[in-house]
Amino acid sequence: MNSATNDIILQTNKITKKFGGLTAVNMVDVEIERGSVKTIIGPNGSGKTTFFNLITGVLPPTEGSILFNGKDITNSPPHQRSQHGISRSYQITNIFPYLTAFENIRLSIQGHYLKGKIKLSDIIRRAGDIEVLHNETYGIADIVGLDPVRLFVPATLLPHAEQRKLEIAMALGTKPSLLLLDEPTAGMSVEEIPEVIDAILRVKERFGKDLTVILVEHKMDVVMRISEEIIVLSNGKKIAQGQPQEIKENKDVLQAYLGSTDEDLI
Repeated sequence: MNSATNDIILQTNKITKKFGGLTAVNMVDVEIERGSVKTIIGPNGSGKTTFFNLITGVLPPTEGSILFNGKDITNSPPHQRSQHGISRSYQITNIFPYLTAFENIRLSIQGHYLKGKIKLSDIIRRAGDIEVLHNETYGIADIVGLDPVRLFVPATLLPHAEQRKLEIAMALGTKPSLLLLDEPTAGMSVEEIPEVIDAILRVKERFGKDLTVILVEHKMDVVMRISEEIIVLSNGKKIAQGQPQEIKENKDVLQAYLGSTDEDLI
């Protein structure tokens, strides 16, 4: 694989993760272009979430390397990767349930300013400038389409789709250049899913090339609507990468993912 260029925001080289005798991620090479939207798919146990955990530093790799904006972050802890501009959501919604939605977003913005990206004098100034902080909070809530009426109720009382949008908003509060979304529509009703799809599309429209998005997702209708390109893992290995229509017609993918070569199943 070629070395990272200005167009490549994330690059993994032979990244591998072993748990004893089990190889969860096996020599995976990827290059993620800046400003793109990629989705990682694969059957259960294929290594998707483990791969996310390697990118964010939750797990150390057994072998291989990770480059972010051309810098080796293989051994960087999660908080440093966040400082560099990597943010994520989780399969299980991860919010402060008894704070309001507004307070959840505001805390993520405040946390960003306290990560050493600005001088202490600026932190003090911004902490005192509550209007600026509140305007940023309202702005992010609007981007993801959070219901303004529900901004000031405890987050635990929000419908599931609104909680998912809130989690995306909190991730945006850290001002990432790479956003990882781990099964953003997990546990949702059919009626709720379009809300989250719309939120992701709104985010991409707002940030454009300034934000790269990688998703793990099982629902193929969601994958096909959102993705510019799809990466397929099976048994920890990357078996395919391409545009949605290419993946839909790939017999190896169909066999690995669905146990069938009938492309009408996707």
